[in-house]
Amino acid sequence: MVDQTGRRFFIFLSIMILLLSAIHFTGDYRSRYTFAEDLLLAGLSPVQGFFSQLGWRTYRFFEVILDHNRLIEENKTLQQELAAQDNLRYQLVELQKENYRLREMLDFKERVSYELLPAQVIARDPSQWFETITISKGYIDGVKKDMAVVTSDGLVGNVAKVSRNSAQVLLLTDSRRAVSALIQRTREPGTVGIVEGYPEEQGYLRMVNIPPEAKLQPGDTVISAGLGGVFPKGLIIGHLLETGTDQYGLLQQAIIKPAVDFNRLEEVFIVIERLPLRSVGTGEELP
Repeated sequence: MVDQTGRRFFIFLSIMILLLSAIHFTGDYRSRYTFAEDLLLAGLSPVQGFFSQLGWRTYRFFEVILDHNRLIEENKTLQQELAAQDNLRYQLVELQKENYRLREMLDFKERVSYELLPAQVIARDPSQWFETITISKGYIDGVKKDMAVVTSDGLVGNVAKVSRNSAQVLLLTDSRRAVSALIQRTREPGTVGIVEGYPEEQGYLRMVNIPPEAKLQPGDTVISAGLGGVFPKGLIIGHLLETGTDQYGLLQQAIIKPAVDFNRLEEVFIVIERLPLRSVGTGEELP
């Protein structure tokens, strides 16, 4: 029964196609259709409209799918290009910063009277951020324990441990570190104090044991006094923020903002040969 129905539909469809083809080819030579042709076309118009709409919607459906896939690919390509451009821009910014730092280091090395060995900061312990750093030079490069470590801004600390290709540096901000210091403005021999880490405020220093007669002013530059044989004289340590007396009221003390930003240490110098002829950072002759 199904086969007969399908066969009849196929025959009907074939006849319709033949009739429409005949109307199409013969209608080109006549100004109007016959009554039978007109009636046939009128009856077939809804069918034609249905199949026409079906074909158009099918075409649009696949076109939308193709457009969607194309947009996804274009978006992916644009994202990759944008990521590549961002990466290039970040690299350029880093190169500019590195170039600036290296220029400062080169200028600093030419200004001072020390033999300096450049090194990179390769590691630091997050739990001891203001205590130690690890640098990329060791005893194979001539680095020895207790050598001073500086930047173009000022004193960083001293070498605590040395291995073949690296060394550990004890920072000024470590509470175990103490440096004899004096005020650069007055340079009075009797005003030597001790600079040490300030546990109450990480990243800052404290100068203690300052004689009561010493004339201190906020903003004064503090430099190393050269006592103890570790740090050469004249290395900039930092600047006074505030002054006061100790807990007994006998001596003065001061809070110091370090000249070096210990959060951003990337390159440093090891002082290989200590020749304290000039004040680091100022070029001032020392007595």
